[in-house]
Amino acid sequence: MRRLLVTVAAAAVLFGWATPLRAATPSLNASITRQITADRAALAQTQSRQRRFVRQLRVAESKSATVSDPFDYEDGVARLRLAAASAARQVSALNAAIVRLKAALQPIELPEALNNTATTDPFGWDAVAVAEHFLGVRYLWGGSNPGTGFDCSGFVKFVYAQLGLTLAHYAATQYATTPHISESVLEAGDLVFFEPRADGPGHVAIYIGDGELIEAPHTGDVVKIAPLSTLTAGLGFVGATRPSELMLETATA
Repeated sequence: MRRLLVTVAAAAVLFGWATPLRAATPSLNASITRQITADRAALAQTQSRQRRFVRQLRVAESKSATVSDPFDYEDGVARLRLAAASAARQVSALNAAIVRLKAALQPIELPEALNNTATTDPFGWDAVAVAEHFLGVRYLWGGSNPGTGFDCSGFVKFVYAQLGLTLAHYAATQYATTPHISESVLEAGDLVFFEPRADGPGHVAIYIGDGELIEAPHTGDVVKIAPLSTLTAGLGFVGATRPSELMLETATA
């Protein structure tokens, strides 16, 4: 079902019958734009450093090939190869970050097909659509907006804020303050919690259907889709909640 609806969502955007959820606020747009500018400056510096390493590597390799005993050059060549490869990875990561930030500036689209889906939770697919809009945004501990990055609970807080629901920026509090459900009835948009601790779960993600979730996992990673089973095995499953029930209560009040 999730695959079908995501395909419908893509078609809706393509053919122009999607409904914008909400444009980013001016302050958020400014934050994202500042980060794009900073990333572009970092990209230019890293590309310059990469070119310098490549030039130095070519010189060192050339000298190593012409001397009778290349031993003195081998360590230097190896270090330059590592430095050039590291710079290349940084260039790739910065380019990807800039692409995702530019995408985050665009309005989030909620296709009418999603809004009219026969589901017990009409807000759940909206949450999934918002969450998938920010795939690839970098992880940042304590982060709660796409301009600088997300941590796990900051990502959940941001996604549901776009739908009008305010959640705490703390996984344990999100677990304590949203309606609990059984894992056996998981639907798109539900929150799934992992990593049991004394004060509650330490990690939260958004269930998107088909046994998958979307999360902001850890430092050095990005917002991405992962199997529910992988996090359950790696971190330990705590429980699930349905924040959209709070939205339904508000809508019907």
